[in-house]
Amino acid sequence: MPDDVDELILKMQHLAAQARAQREAEALAARGKSLKSRAQQIAWAAQAELSAAEVQQRDGEEKLQRARESGLQPIAAADLLEEGRRLASEGRSRVVKARAKLNFALDQLDEADRREYEALRAEARAEAHQQMADDPLFKKAPATAASAAPRPPAAPAPASALVSGKPVAPSDEPAEPDTPGPRKTLGPRRRKGT
Repeated sequence: MPDDVDELILKMQHLAAQARAQREAEALAARGKSLKSRAQQIAWAAQAELSAAEVQQRDGEEKLQRARESGLQPIAAADLLEEGRRLASEGRSRVVKARAKLNFALDQLDEADRREYEALRAEARAEAHQQMADDPLFKKAPATAASAAPRPPAAPAPASALVSGKPVAPSDEPAEPDTPGPRKTLGPRRRKGT
């Protein structure tokens, strides 16, 4: 009976641990998916911003090249040079900011992957606790009903009880002709009928 109580306590503890692990896995998976979708949106926006900033920077550098070429009037070249410097400078700062956003988004994607991995580990813990709840003492299920009945351990015969390979009853117990050998008892045998 106490073994049954202990098994039930272990089973309840494993079921409680399984429920906690499942809740943790669900929470981590939900946070990971949310984080991943936000990070993907940020990465997409940052990639678009980076492309636009690189185009702006190239336009500014092209204007600087055209301003340095001969054949332009000095006032037009000065305006083109000033606009080229402004576009190139703004483009460079936008590229740096866009790359920083993109790196942040990539870090967030890594974090989302880490949370997905933690959710997978929590699911594995929940499954392990479920298996332990099904068999809290890790006993193997008996194959047949005959093997399920516990057998008393066989008592080894004392060395003095063996004579020519045949078991002999010890001297303190009366020998009965139908007894196959010495039996383990707690005291002297009671006689039948008393």
